[in-house]
Amino acid sequence: MARTNVICSTNMVVDNISLGTDIVEVERIDRLIQKYGNTFLFRIFDDLEIAYCQQTAKPANSFAARFATKEAFSKALGTGIGKNVGWKDISVRKKSSGEPYIILSEKGKNKIKTLGISSMKVSISHTKTLAQAVVMLIK
Repeated sequence: MARTNVICSTNMVVDNISLGTDIVEVERIDRLIQKYGNTFLFRIFDDLEIAYCQQTAKPANSFAARFATKEAFSKALGTGIGKNVGWKDISVRKKSSGEPYIILSEKGKNKIKTLGISSMKVSISHTKTLAQAVVMLIK
C-alpha cells in the first residue's frame, strides 16, 4: 500500500521534509556590530563569512541574511541554536551562480546524519530593512 501524507485544514504533514524560517531586522544586526564589533562577528560567523560580508556594499544586510539562515537551519532541525548546534557549526556560502548553501561543522554533520537528513536547500532574501531565510531539510 502506498504511503500518503496527511493533510489538515491548517497544515500539511510531510514526514521527509523539515522547514525552518527566520526574519531579522538589518538595523538590529548593524547595532550589534557597532556595539560589539569583532566580538559579535567572531562569535556568530566564521572567517569566510566575515570576509564575504565585509566586502559587500552593505555588510549589515549580508550579515543579517546569514544570521537568519543560521536561525532558520536550527529551526528546521527542531533544536534552535544551543547545545545541538551552535552559531559557528553553520556556515553560509554562495556558489558562483549566486545560489546560497550551508556548510556544517563535524558536530552539525553528525546531527543531520542522526536525523537521516540527505540534503538541504536554502533561500535567502533581504531588503534595506529586513533579511529572511528559509531552510528545507530533506530525508
